[in-house]
Amino acid sequence: MLLFFAGRPLLLATALVGASLQLAHGQAAKPSGAPPAAPATIRLGGLLATPRTLTAADLAKLPRREQATTDKDGNKHLYQGWALADVLHLGGAPAGKGIHGPVLAEAVLATAADGYRAVYALPEIDPDFAPQTILLADRRDGQPLPAHDGPYQVVVPLEKKPARWVRQVTGFEVVNVR
Repeated sequence: MLLFFAGRPLLLATALVGASLQLAHGQAAKPSGAPPAAPATIRLGGLLATPRTLTAADLAKLPRREQATTDKDGNKHLYQGWALADVLHLGGAPAGKGIHGPVLAEAVLATAADGYRAVYALPEIDPDFAPQTILLADRRDGQPLPAHDGPYQVVVPLEKKPARWVRQVTGFEVVNVR
């Protein structure tokens, strides 16, 4: 709608009202010169044989897994992503028969974008030891994870509390706990 004041259109006022309505409804336009968001990466480090930074293309080469589980509110979900063991293998993490002796004192430290951290023992991640598959998920119920959880989240299916379901994962380090 075009408003007139003293016979002249109020284009500026109309534009400001429109912009205010867009902001109020979360539909603000992005500046045309704004750079695109940086692609999400996962840093692998610590005691790994080959520390590196993984891209979405690196993860896409791994077999995808699905894990049905129940969230903290009792809602059932199907998470999709990669076995954390497979992700760590890209950095040279010990696996299977390689997890013995002194390696049993090593653990994986997951870090989130806000600095939150959680620890997982190597054997509980490895399919030769554990009855569950811990996932690095990028999807829930067929949809990308919501921004407050993703782009990547650790999912530990058999845990009763989600304290180690690290959201917005930025990296994993293998550390010695001795």
